[in-house]
Amino acid sequence: MSSNADADQTCRITACAYTGEAHPEVPSAAVADEQPWGVAFAEVQARVGACTRCPALVASRSQVVVGAGAADADVLLVVDAPSADEDALGLALIGQAGRLVDQLLNEAGLTRADVFVTSLVKCLPPGGRDPSPGEVANCSEHLVAQVGLVRPVVVVAVGASATKLLRGDPAPIRERRGREEVRTLGTHAFWLLPVFNPVAALYGPALIEQLRADLARLPELVARGRPQAETPASVESEPVEPVTGPPQLGLF
Repeated sequence: MSSNADADQTCRITACAYTGEAHPEVPSAAVADEQPWGVAFAEVQARVGACTRCPALVASRSQVVVGAGAADADVLLVVDAPSADEDALGLALIGQAGRLVDQLLNEAGLTRADVFVTSLVKCLPPGGRDPSPGEVANCSEHLVAQVGLVRPVVVVAVGASATKLLRGDPAPIRERRGREEVRTLGTHAFWLLPVFNPVAALYGPALIEQLRADLARLPELVARGRPQAETPASVESEPVEPVTGPPQLGLF
């Protein structure tokens, strides 16, 4: 696992840590309050959990899906927005799609507890619609803060929306999946690996094989170590451009 200058041990937290709830799928342990880094991590998670920036999302959610996993993970997965089931449980990437990802991570020698999973938007959009550009922009600060504290070596952009935002480029995911590149959020550089949304992969064996091949590369990318910053693009410096009409954020 990667190390943090202010932390002497691995800290694991759950998506519902700020409510005191736990979930059997994700091991948890208290963040050591005496460690400045651990305190900062807990504060960020609590701030995300209390966010009220998007009135429509506050009205539709039952809770904030903050993010869960190893707080110093080498691999961080970013999905789009919570589904109704994820909203109910407070965990991202669950259900059939989550089980597929867990299986493919296991094949690569990783477990869900080894990685950190979060999302572009932490709240369930009304009716399960795609998050709006404004909602993504409102939530981007939370993602930057989480990446800056977890300090992953690899960030996996799961699906088209996460790929477009983290790359700062509207190119279709089919053109980018499985091709790592150096990206930066805030001041933290990492390998960005775009992959297909596992929900789409469930409907196509060929997509499952592509997702399997992409996630199998995670140990190799982690072994390379954290890259030097080479790309100025970031969520902060390249906010989502306003659009007219409903957003069109597809699985591909």
